[in-house]
Amino acid sequence: MKKLIATTLISLCSSMSYAAQFPLAVKAENGTVILEKKPERIIVLEFGLLDELKLLGVKPVGVGKSDSTEGQDPAYLQEFIKDIPGVGTRDEPSLEAIANLKPDLILGEISFIAKLLPQLNKIAPTVLLNGILGDTKVQIKNLKILSEITNNEFKVDGIVKHHDQIRNNAISIAKKSPQKNVLMGYVTPSGVFRALSANAIATPILKDLNKVNLIQETSSMHRVELTVEGIIQKNPDQIVILLTDGDSSPYKKLQENPLWKDVRAFKSNQIYFLDRNVWAKTHGLEAMQIKYEEAIKSGFLTGTPQNQFSLNEIN
Repeated sequence: MKKLIATTLISLCSSMSYAAQFPLAVKAENGTVILEKKPERIIVLEFGLLDELKLLGVKPVGVGKSDSTEGQDPAYLQEFIKDIPGVGTRDEPSLEAIANLKPDLILGEISFIAKLLPQLNKIAPTVLLNGILGDTKVQIKNLKILSEITNNEFKVDGIVKHHDQIRNNAISIAKKSPQKNVLMGYVTPSGVFRALSANAIATPILKDLNKVNLIQETSSMHRVELTVEGIIQKNPDQIVILLTDGDSSPYKKLQENPLWKDVRAFKSNQIYFLDRNVWAKTHGLEAMQIKYEEAIKSGFLTGTPQNQFSLNEIN
């Protein structure tokens, strides 16, 4: 009994030693934000930041959602937010819906809603971070900021350690195979291939996994359109098709082009199908872990033909 009490006290003291002192000065992308007290009603307008709140065990009172062109919200977040009201999309939230929820903190993406900052600040203190384009280091930085705001700093080391184990395992597997040149992107309903550009967050992840993104140019939209002729000219070793909500029908449209059969990656069975919701829509730490796990399970890292979406099934 004494041992149990001692252990409990040690745990309690450890948690208390991490507790942030309020008022708290938060260094964000939109400057230093002063929080007078620990927020209890948080609205989050970016999936990566939502991802990290989930890892910390903090439920928001409102969330920004996917827009109509993006498909569903990421599957791994759906259970967590199923009872949480939406407040519009992540880049065009409803100010009225946000105000009605009476938040005491708003979290958002600097590149999405910086223009709305004056209006949002009138509703509640607003912290803007680099979520959608943040690499692993940035996501860990975001996690630490959110953990301080919510008094969950004692959870950070375990979360980061778990992420690093998954990441390092994927990197180790990838290094056992020769480096491959790849194209990664999604297909529009009309059959146009949109490849992720050099400045897309997937590019450094691919580099981690011993892959080279053949798209060297940058784009404000983080993608470039390629014709089938353009794909053939790039001559990738592998192609990753990012499926929206598991829908392979756009890929079928792409296959209708008679030149598709001349694509080397197609002929060598090096087409892989991964989740667009994870690879192109959210980059929180849990999403990163899912990316690495998908890359392993699909066979993409080792060049093993994929089983989940065989070309015969899609044809």
